[in-house]
Amino acid sequence: MINQNLSSLFIGLLGATITLSAYSQDVMSPTQCIGTGLFVLMFGLLVKEGFISF
Repeated sequence: MINQNLSSLFIGLLGATITLSAYSQDVMSPTQCIGTGLFVLMFGLLVKEGFISF
């Protein structure tokens, strides 16, 4: 079983990747990409703090 810190690290890395790729991809608009990335980062923070078990 993956522990809480490691899963929140992976979620945070995914959110950072989505946010940083905002201007280098064509699937979403940059605003949508930054918003999605920040949402994923906030989800990782909630997992890290224990409010959401993942």
